[in-house]
Amino acid sequence: MPSKHWILAAIAGVSSMAGAAQADQHKPAQQARHAYIVQLTDAPLASYTGGVAGLAPTLVQGRRLNTGSEAARRYTAYLEERQRAVLALVAKAPVQYRYTVTLNGFAAMLTPDEVARLRASPDVAQVSLSTIEYTHGDGGNGNGRQQATPQDQR
Repeated sequence: MPSKHWILAAIAGVSSMAGAAQADQHKPAQQARHAYIVQLTDAPLASYTGGVAGLAPTLVQGRRLNTGSEAARRYTAYLEERQRAVLALVAKAPVQYRYTVTLNGFAAMLTPDEVARLRASPDVAQVSLSTIEYTHGDGGNGNGRQQATPQDQR
């Protein structure tokens, strides 16, 4: 049988977690974090045609993108360095994902102040609130049967 001290410690731990969750729910709207997609101005790997000194194009007409090529590795490193520089503007923001191939940017949980800071940066093309999109109807199969529940894509 567990000791009384262990049980009290467990209850205290659960209580403090519940209190932290409640405190987060009651943060002023100004401090609330929401998911955003941040697109940077540099071209993503799949559409980079050159223009950065010392970095060869990764998109060459008539060829498929080779993400394992030396040009792709070097340009990806460049994009990641640029992303780190922009993320330094919002150092406390939790980053959910980082994108380099078809979109140059990242997904992060941001406050309104952080969104404003990013929108003011010349390295940022767009800051968009992340949303969950659902399809409606029978999915084009014509039989009217219920489709699988859409999954959160964040």
